[in-house]
Amino acid sequence: MLPSVLDPVARNIAILTTTLTAFMVLEYFWFIKEEMRLVWPRFLKTTEAKVYVVIRYAGLAGSSFNIWFAFRMLSGVPNGPFACRAWYWYQTTMTQCLVFSVESLLMLRVNKMYGKGKSIRALLIIFGGAQFAAMAANARVVVTGTRYSPTCVIISPYHSRIYVGVSIIVTFMFILSTMLWRFFGNSSGWSEAPRAWLKLAVRDGSCTTIAILVIFIFMFLCNMHVIDTQMSGNIIFYVLLSFLWFAAGRIVLHQAKFHELQESQKGDINDQSRWTLTIEVDPDDIRPFDDPDACPTGPSGLGVESTEVSTPFDSIPNAGARDIADKHLCGEDNMRLSSCAPTFIPIEECINGGGSSFQEVK
Repeated sequence: MLPSVLDPVARNIAILTTTLTAFMVLEYFWFIKEEMRLVWPRFLKTTEAKVYVVIRYAGLAGSSFNIWFAFRMLSGVPNGPFACRAWYWYQTTMTQCLVFSVESLLMLRVNKMYGKGKSIRALLIIFGGAQFAAMAANARVVVTGTRYSPTCVIISPYHSRIYVGVSIIVTFMFILSTMLWRFFGNSSGWSEAPRAWLKLAVRDGSCTTIAILVIFIFMFLCNMHVIDTQMSGNIIFYVLLSFLWFAAGRIVLHQAKFHELQESQKGDINDQSRWTLTIEVDPDDIRPFDDPDACPTGPSGLGVESTEVSTPFDSIPNAGARDIADKHLCGEDNMRLSSCAPTFIPIEECINGGGSSFQEVK
């Protein structure tokens, strides 16, 4: 009677594990170019790159092992008590390592948001340490208190998993609260780049926390028999492993892309070849000024001085060379060209007493 009840559960476990692993492999190959460009060159330099690589490849290896064991359960091959305990010790250890890794990635961002102060660092260590201790203390009870079939399909999960879930939720909520406090508190005076980084960190932290809440609330409802399904105790591990794998990858790659964008913008600013604005002029379309407002005519001591400047058209008659980039031109806004992008354009200068005006030739 027991195998007939548990066979559909084992079948669903095999389908779920295979599907989630397929999505993980698809995501891995989709972003492999970005990983090689952004993560591997920083592997020996940053902690985030090391965490990313370990989670990335350990998660894929763990998912492959999950598929093998899920189909072993589906085939009905009996396992001894030691094998089943080892299987659930593996699940508990893998979940704890993944949760702590994602928490560490988010905590590093919180620490940077608050200027790496001692107070925030102490709070992060307290919450992270308490959550890790709670999971470690309950790990043995969870494994030994779980009832499972000869094929290692869980029949009845142990109720202490609720306490483990509560400690994880509290830690993630603390991380998100500190991010939101910083974001809505006193970040208005930040410049554009730090504020963009802050928005990215808050977005990643919010999405991760919301997903964790949904997964563990579902687990709580199943343990309290509000949702009565035998699948609850058997799918939490597979869903958590896949989600935390995705979350860790997104957090690190988003950060690496942001740094790459900032570096490229910095390079554009420092590249002097980009400081000159190119203006195309048709030599056949150059005509004398006929705007009386630009160069008014009259006998009031107004003199017109033709200023020769360097142009791309050396064949233009009467064209000489004169650098006007640092000259003060008194126009409508009394602005200096040195505060703009330097450029060299043909102009005529109208001089009347101490003032002057100018007009571009287009």
